[in-house]
Amino acid sequence: MGSLFSIIIPTLNEEENLEACLHSVTQQTYGEYEVLIVDGGSDDGTLEVAESYGFKVLEAEKRRPHDVAYAKNLGARRSRGDLLFFLDADMVMGPRCLEVFEVYLQDPSVAAVLCRVLPLKGRPLERLMYELNNVARRFSNLLGVYEFSYFSCPCYRRSCFEKVGGFREDLYACEDLDLALRARHLGRYIYVSHPLLWTSPRRLRRWTYRGYIARYLRYLAEYYLLDRVTEPYEDLL
Repeated sequence: MGSLFSIIIPTLNEEENLEACLHSVTQQTYGEYEVLIVDGGSDDGTLEVAESYGFKVLEAEKRRPHDVAYAKNLGARRSRGDLLFFLDADMVMGPRCLEVFEVYLQDPSVAAVLCRVLPLKGRPLERLMYELNNVARRFSNLLGVYEFSYFSCPCYRRSCFEKVGGFREDLYACEDLDLALRARHLGRYIYVSHPLLWTSPRRLRRWTYRGYIARYLRYLAEYYLLDRVTEPYEDLL
């Protein structure tokens, strides 16, 4: 028997996206996993979708506009797996994701594995933007900078995640970036081109392409210069 994955999915009114996400989980070629859906008070059909799959649902306290970090930490505390995969509810996994993660994480020198991300049913310009981000992540990782992306959804070794105290709950955004920077001394980050994750481009479209890039750069500037992020994602936990 291989390592147990704990797949932790924060949700808030994700009825339209969660079905595809959970279906992709059930199609994994690697079968040793548990799923914890951490909900921040959905008032649509999110919980019904989750319960129809028989996965564990946890209720997360909604303490501020953006509490995804708290939800992820709660899921990690209540999980049993040695490997922690934090998956967004609007993402779809390629069928070999867990299988590939498990191969790399057998090496004790590896702290986390992340893979290529593309937009689900994306337009040509959207696909180009995501591919450029994938290239930036790959080369920044090789240079030891590690994380420039908000949507990489890395899979962590639990021991590394716990040693650095999990996600910072005082950040409105960049919690993935912050965790990667704090955990990098504990082991290598591995970027793999395959398998894929697909993510909804809904925020890219709602904020406009130019607005999305501007917000992305502002978050990075605030994080690196001020050690904080002032504006939350308005539609998350």
